[in-house]
Amino acid sequence: MNRQQILQLCMQELSNRRTQAQTVAYKNLMKARKHPEFLEIEKKERQLIFEIGKMSAFGGVPIEIQMKLDDIREEKNEILKKIGIHPDKLKPSYHCPHCSDIGYIDKVQCTCLKKIINNILMKESGVGKEILTDFKDFDENVATEQSHKETLLKLKKKFETYLDSFPYNTPKFILLSGKTGVGKTFITECLAKGLIDRGFLVSFVSAFGMNNMFLSYHTCFDDQKQNYMSALIDPDVLVIDDLGTEPNLKNVTIPYLHVLLSERSRLNKLTIVTTNLDAQEILTKYNERIFSRLCNKKESFRAQIVGTDLRLNPNK
Repeated sequence: MNRQQILQLCMQELSNRRTQAQTVAYKNLMKARKHPEFLEIEKKERQLIFEIGKMSAFGGVPIEIQMKLDDIREEKNEILKKIGIHPDKLKPSYHCPHCSDIGYIDKVQCTCLKKIINNILMKESGVGKEILTDFKDFDENVATEQSHKETLLKLKKKFETYLDSFPYNTPKFILLSGKTGVGKTFITECLAKGLIDRGFLVSFVSAFGMNNMFLSYHTCFDDQKQNYMSALIDPDVLVIDDLGTEPNLKNVTIPYLHVLLSERSRLNKLTIVTTNLDAQEILTKYNERIFSRLCNKKESFRAQIVGTDLRLNPNK
C-alpha cells in the first residue's frame, strides 16, 4: 500500500465516523419530531432564526429578539428532556471535537488523522507486532559486557540523529551485523518506530520473505508481477531482517537483490539490513556489487555488534 492509498483509507475511516455520528443525531431528531410539542417549538425557532437573518442583513438584531430566541431554545431543551432525549443528542457526537472528523484544521492534518495514519503505518510495516519498541524502552545495561553496552549506546545516539534529520543527512543503507540476540533487531525497531511516528512508511520483511517475493516476481507473467517488487521499492524505509538466512535461488536471489538495492539507492530511500554475516561473508555469499552497495562508506553506515545473547541475560 502506498502513501496515497493509506491517506485514502484514513479519510474513508474518518468519513465513516462522521456519517455514523450524523446518522445517530438524525435518528434522535426524527424521534423528537414524533412529539407535537417539539414540532411546534422547532417551527417557532426556525421562523425566528429566519427573521433574525433578515434583520442582520439590514442593520442589526434588537437585544429583545435575541433574548426571545434564547427563551425558545430553553423551552425546546425542556421539552426534549421531558420526552427523554438530551439536547446534545440532536447534535452529531464526533470522535474528534477539534476537526469534527474532517481530518484537517485550516488545511493542516489534525492529530486524529495523524493517529489513524500512524496505526495503519504500523499495521502495514509487516513487523508482526502491534507495538514496536522505541528509544524510550532502550537500556544499554541489558548487555553484560562493557564494550557491548558502549556499542549499543553509540548506535542509539547515531540513530537518534537520523530521526532528527531524516530523510536528509542520512545514509542510504544501514547494515547491522552480529550474532543472534545481540540487539540488532531491537535497535532497528527503535529507529523504525521513531520514523513511523513521524509519518514515514516503513516496511519490515525477513530475508526469506523477500526471497519469496523475488521468486514470485520472477515466475509471474500477469498484471500482478510489478506488485511484488513495488512492495519492496515503494516504502520510505525498508528493513530486511536476517539477510543471509535465505536460500540462494539461481537467477533470482542475487540479481533481484541487486536490482532492489540499486533502485532504492537511486530513489534515495533508506534500507536497513540486519545480518549474522560479517563483511567478508557478505562478499563471499553474494557478489561485489551487492557488497559495495551495503558496505560503501559514501552511501552506507555499517556497525558490527559484538556481545552475548541479550535474551540469556537473567537480569534483563
